[in-house]
Amino acid sequence: MCLKATIKISFLLLLVLCAGSAWAQSREELEKQRKQKLEEIAFTQKLIDQTGEAQKKNLNYLIIINRQIKNREQLIVTEHSVLKMLTRSIDQTELFILALESDINTLKEEYIEMAYFAFKNRSSYDYLLYIFASESLQEAWNRMRYIRFYNEIRTNQIELIKSTQQSLSHKITNLKSQINSKKELLENLELEKQKLQRDKTTKNEILGELKGKEKEFKDKLKEDQRIAKELDKAIEEIITAEIAKNENLELSGLSSNEFASNRNHFIWPANGIVSKGFGKQEHPTIPNVFINNFGIDIRTEKGAVVRAVFSGVVSHVIFIPGADNAIIIQHGEYYTVYKNLINVKVNTGDTVKEGQELGTVSYDENKEIAELHFEMRYLNEKLDPQLWLKKK
Repeated sequence: MCLKATIKISFLLLLVLCAGSAWAQSREELEKQRKQKLEEIAFTQKLIDQTGEAQKKNLNYLIIINRQIKNREQLIVTEHSVLKMLTRSIDQTELFILALESDINTLKEEYIEMAYFAFKNRSSYDYLLYIFASESLQEAWNRMRYIRFYNEIRTNQIELIKSTQQSLSHKITNLKSQINSKKELLENLELEKQKLQRDKTTKNEILGELKGKEKEFKDKLKEDQRIAKELDKAIEEIITAEIAKNENLELSGLSSNEFASNRNHFIWPANGIVSKGFGKQEHPTIPNVFINNFGIDIRTEKGAVVRAVFSGVVSHVIFIPGADNAIIIQHGEYYTVYKNLINVKVNTGDTVKEGQELGTVSYDENKEIAELHFEMRYLNEKLDPQLWLKKK
């Protein structure tokens, strides 16, 4: 009976340890996602707070609000996932506590039985009679082993009870902590839902203000597209010329394989939020009008530093009216492009290292915006930078 209880407790402990390990790994990953999302929400809120009242009724402000709404929705999804795991863990802990309480009662009953048996057979003479009553040497040996085993079990029974009680105490403490965490999480969820509703109300107010401004937006869109096409044409001409000049494009020992193998691990060129993603997407306010973005736009703070995402050679530094400076860096057959820079720190032909400062993001005083345009290319093939940069 005692051995069965010991096996049962060990099995329960193993199950809980395995479940606890899986829970810890999943919780750790969710907490990481939660932390990253909270950081992005805090940064986006900082941009919102820094926006002047005059700029809170335009398209650029709407883009930030839309991003914040998405951030909060993603955070709420993550919080719900944490809540489900926490609830499941609480349920498992409560079941384990019940099992431990049952095992402690069983162990105590078994110990009482053993203590009573030991009392009845407390004389060493009784043990000797038990051994000498054997019909063979083998049976006598087996009886000696049984007595030794029984004594060991009896000796360990108290320690087993103590360790089970300690485990029970620990589980109860852990359960209380989990319940408190659940209460705190539910409060945070409710608060985030309120903030989300507030942001959605702000979005609707901005959309109301922007009604009737389609012509203004279309004119601005045409200008943006002109600048984008001008930059795209310049980049393609530069890359085409370099392909013709260098057959393998492996300059200064830079390997395309090195660049490609770093996928999903590139540093971000600037700290900020993605205000416009890669590829074809619908205009935020004009129905049936689509924008084709060759890279991503990163909204950041005034004076934000731009850094090279990987080691390479500065292929060109060009000036484009309406977009300030653009820097093209070559990494073998790959290229990275940084547009809308001022205070440029590098020149054509310079070798740069990962993280090296290239300049600062240009700040539009009238619109109160600092926004970096960033592209990645394999030869003249346009790549989605968010598939290459570190996950946020």
